[in-house]
Amino acid sequence: MNIKRLPEAQNCSHLIFLHLFYLNFMKKLTHFKALINYHTTEKGGLVTPVSTGFRASFKFPFELVSYLGVQTFTENELIFPGDSIAVDVTLIGAELFLGKLYTGMDFELSDNSVIIGNGLITELYSNKSQLI
Repeated sequence: MNIKRLPEAQNCSHLIFLHLFYLNFMKKLTHFKALINYHTTEKGGLVTPVSTGFRASFKFPFELVSYLGVQTFTENELIFPGDSIAVDVTLIGAELFLGKLYTGMDFELSDNSVIIGNGLITELYSNKSQLI
């Protein structure tokens, strides 16, 4: 069996290319900043605090489906039931819906089919420059 090996320089440049490809195309974009009001536990909201990376379903008006969104908290490490905070949100699998988003749009936030809060989009990010 003949196996052709690349010279070290070509092999190294190939690995660099793959690494750059991954960095440029596999990063998730932050889509918008929102002010989210998390309901208290008594009102059916969060039971325990959550941190950056928390995933919940976002339900927008006039949209039949909910979108999973990853939340990034820049002000606090932990968010407690009853808190209101500005959050950066990345929607997953919502590429066709992103063009419908606008500043001032409201939404409901749910976890396991239970509404845990509501929010309002305060700023839309350009998908070309705002990386998390």
